[in-house]
Amino acid sequence: MVPLSLRDALRRHPVAWSMAATFTASLLLRGLYLAASPDRDWPFSVFFAGDARFFHTAALDFARRQPTPPALPYHPPLFPALLGLLYRALGEPQGSALPYKLALACLGAATVALCQGWWRRLLGTAWSLIAAGLYAASFGWLVLSTSYSNETLSALWLCFTCALVLPMASVIPSWPTVLALGAVMGLGTLTRAEHLGLWPFLLVYAWTARERTRALKPWALRWSAAVAVSLLVLVPGALKNLDTMRELNARAPTLEPLPEWVPVTVYGPLNFAMANHAGATGGFTPALINQGGHNGQLDASRPEHRRLLLHGYAQGLRWMADAPGAAARLLGAKLDRWLDGLSLGVGVSDVPGGLTGERAPVDVFVPDAGLLKWPLAALLLAGMLLSLQRPHAPFRLLSLVVLHRVLVTLAFFGYARGLLVIFPALLPLLVLPLKVLSERHAALARALPALAGALLLLLWAEAAVLAARGVPRRLMASGTTDAVNGKLIQDDRVRLWLPP
Repeated sequence: MVPLSLRDALRRHPVAWSMAATFTASLLLRGLYLAASPDRDWPFSVFFAGDARFFHTAALDFARRQPTPPALPYHPPLFPALLGLLYRALGEPQGSALPYKLALACLGAATVALCQGWWRRLLGTAWSLIAAGLYAASFGWLVLSTSYSNETLSALWLCFTCALVLPMASVIPSWPTVLALGAVMGLGTLTRAEHLGLWPFLLVYAWTARERTRALKPWALRWSAAVAVSLLVLVPGALKNLDTMRELNARAPTLEPLPEWVPVTVYGPLNFAMANHAGATGGFTPALINQGGHNGQLDASRPEHRRLLLHGYAQGLRWMADAPGAAARLLGAKLDRWLDGLSLGVGVSDVPGGLTGERAPVDVFVPDAGLLKWPLAALLLAGMLLSLQRPHAPFRLLSLVVLHRVLVTLAFFGYARGLLVIFPALLPLLVLPLKVLSERHAALARALPALAGALLLLLWAEAAVLAARGVPRRLMASGTTDAVNGKLIQDDRVRLWLPP
């Protein structure tokens, strides 16, 4: 057998090679980012703390196989379990979280590569590589994919979801594809509960994309089976939660009982109430829980907290009905905070926004200079409108994913990271108007992707230069400090800037 030359191998397997190159480049940039980062050994990032403390504690319990006392199922269980598996495989942290951050960086880089694989069918080779380069170099994703953040895992499931739905929507899907989609949707829900809410949007897309000449009954049967499989994935966790909820109810027999059947989490009513009241800001605030001096600690044995867990939806809707003007302004504030995710630039220096800005509670850093926010918002809207045209019909799935996230944001909290987590669907919509423009002008068809690619390569060069210095970047921070140890309270607002 004559061995293949490199050129022949590239010609025969272009998709595999481009995905491998994308993964390598993405992982390299994440490694370079960590090398110059002052927080590379910490389990969280100065640019995003999130729920890192909880994830670390839960992962330790998982790794040690320790029984935990019954507690409200507030956080979805899959990411802590993944982190726990890393702790088992690599050993528990011994003063540095860098090995685990690098493992999560591999997961983030794999997501970029997998996205580029199915983006090729939508955007073509050149523009799919540009979109993948933007994803790989996104400052927000450099932060999230090297932190203890369940957004990294959630984006992977969204990538798989879109990749499976796009080709199967117009045909009667095969049973292996049906099972795969159901499993992915179930796992996505165990990572972030709102992933289950994608089903109506996926089904709307599948219905509109369906070939009318094909029989309806087998089509409906297989899509129904996919939904059923996703629900079956949730059953083991729901059974575990059943015992927990029964024990919590037994501890407070005089209070209204909590629901015993909890497939994933109990945070729906609670978060809705916390997100929709007179003191809400549009972002996360535990003001309702803090009433009475509880310091943000949820305790289901307290009557006021029990009411939020049981009747949070009714309480939030009642306030919105009583104060429609304030509710409308709050919805605008939530959407504005969500769109702040577009302010984040590219590269380890967050070009063009820079590294001076604020980190809202439980959210990612956002630069003061929001130069990209509204131009990219206009580009996103243009991409979504283009998806309504027949030649760009497959992009409607991505528009529906964005619409789902907008509705989740309006109902709950406005997070910049909430926009970043839908990058697998959002980036093709941002690139689509540029692709259409270049196709209408022959001179731009080659020049625009080439120019964008060259500019992106400069970001890798900058990261290499900063990493080669061998000295982590210094950052200044200010915010509310703990009265006991004088350290910054990570769950509060923190201001960051580079020293002069």
